[in-house]
Amino acid sequence: TKYDVTYELPPGGYDILAFNITASNSTRQSPDKGKMLIASRVHAREWATAELNARFIEALVEGYESDADITSILERNEIHAILYVNPDGTYIAEKYPRSMWRKNLNPVGCDGGSGGGVDINRNFDFMWGDTRGSSADPCKLTYHGPSANSEPETQALVDYAMKLFPEGQRKKKPEKQKDEAFGEEISGFYADIHAFGRELYYPWGFDDIKSPDDEAFQALGRKLHSFNGYRLWSGGQPHYRYPVTGVASDYMYANMGVASMLYEIGSRFHQPCAEFEDEVVPKNLPSLIYAAKIAHKPFSLIKGPDVFELDARHDNGELRVSATASDGKMVNAIQISSEEFKNSSDYPTGSQVIKAVYVYLDQHPDDWQEGDTRWVMDAIDGNWDTNEESVRLTVSTKDFPSGKHIVHLQAIDSLGYAGPVSSVFVNFVKESAPAPGTTSPSFHQAAKGCLKRLNNEQVDLCLANEHTSNIAVNCCSGSQQNGDLTCSRTGCKQTMSYDEAKAHCESMIMRLCTTAELEARVCCGKGCYFNKLPTWTSDMCEEI
Repeated sequence: TKYDVTYELPPGGYDILAFNITASNSTRQSPDKGKMLIASRVHAREWATAELNARFIEALVEGYESDADITSILERNEIHAILYVNPDGTYIAEKYPRSMWRKNLNPVGCDGGSGGGVDINRNFDFMWGDTRGSSADPCKLTYHGPSANSEPETQALVDYAMKLFPEGQRKKKPEKQKDEAFGEEISGFYADIHAFGRELYYPWGFDDIKSPDDEAFQALGRKLHSFNGYRLWSGGQPHYRYPVTGVASDYMYANMGVASMLYEIGSRFHQPCAEFEDEVVPKNLPSLIYAAKIAHKPFSLIKGPDVFELDARHDNGELRVSATASDGKMVNAIQISSEEFKNSSDYPTGSQVIKAVYVYLDQHPDDWQEGDTRWVMDAIDGNWDTNEESVRLTVSTKDFPSGKHIVHLQAIDSLGYAGPVSSVFVNFVKESAPAPGTTSPSFHQAAKGCLKRLNNEQVDLCLANEHTSNIAVNCCSGSQQNGDLTCSRTGCKQTMSYDEAKAHCESMIMRLCTTAELEARVCCGKGCYFNKLPTWTSDMCEEI
């Protein structure tokens, strides 16, 4: 043959192997878990695809019990990964790199030469044989094979998917029913990793038309784009390139009823290692983890708000949680990064107001029932009136045991869509009792200790003075009062009620010395955390 190719394969070819990554000891058993199937090396010459798939497997295994998001994913989902859908073709492609071998090794037609084989990703039984997006010529790279699902590799992937994804959501006649939407209750996610082009492809591909579930698919493509910046190659999109027929992504959606996404990673078939490490992995691994988050209900969760900047910590017997919830940040990111979308309006799934963010402790939101404990976070600005809100929560942990806990957050928008769950681990540590004879500092003492450490900043004075049972603020004429504390005229009144004083202090960004509600603790070396305030350290403290 052209490249002196010799076939040195085991009888019948190499086996196709699959991994199943999940938490086998979780309370949720296999039939109730979401399912994600990720495949790579369908085309033999696309070397980096299997390595990205392997990195995904490694991240899941290594992240279990150390990364709360991954732990939550694996306790509720099974991630099935096939690194080499086309192992025989892969053998040739790697032994003879110059051959750029793409197809399998079926010797049908073309004299079994370098152009032989069947393109596995044109052999699936949906729109098979349509030569707008495949070829009937055995010597062409896109040869679709003698019949639909004719190839052992295709059959293996189809059989595996049929065992994995719910039978009840499939259509009896997928091609005739291709204009009927599956709806938001489907379960399952199929990811197909290819190279190259830096593109995301979702159905439909057989023609430049949108699928009946395009709103969910486009939201999915847009959110994955926010991780890797890849162009959206799909029917109805500006970057739709050309028809592809008999492909796995269309088949998995049309025949299995699952969300499907094809990644065209990187810039070459044989991706240079440096680019793979610096670009391909960091841009795509987080997107695959995100896809795994939504695998059990992809078309519904993708329309809900996402949680960012999640922080949870335990301090002085309290759990303090802060985060930002956004309905539009991810889905509208393409308007900034892609020239074709810069003048477009916000995407419909990203324009809803955030209505609530819930906190769950050691219980996943999907397991929550009426009567179980959960907390509603507070909007920091006091209003639930935009599609992005900063939120916080402080709750007592006196009734919870010390040790490692998992905190789950889920945001809800004004249409009732719940978004993906975000999780974080936090350790509860029981505080020891104060030593005999010690007392908590007064508000005045705490304020003075704080202000002394801020003497390089322009600090407006909001010093609470106790007069009988009332609290007033003496913000006077700029003269020195109360020792080293300086008053400012800005926004001052001779006297203020407690509520007025608190509002004044907050407006002046007096973050460290404001309200008596914080119990005026000076935390010398304990790392105390006051609401949104920075962590106290020993150099900010004054002994009382």
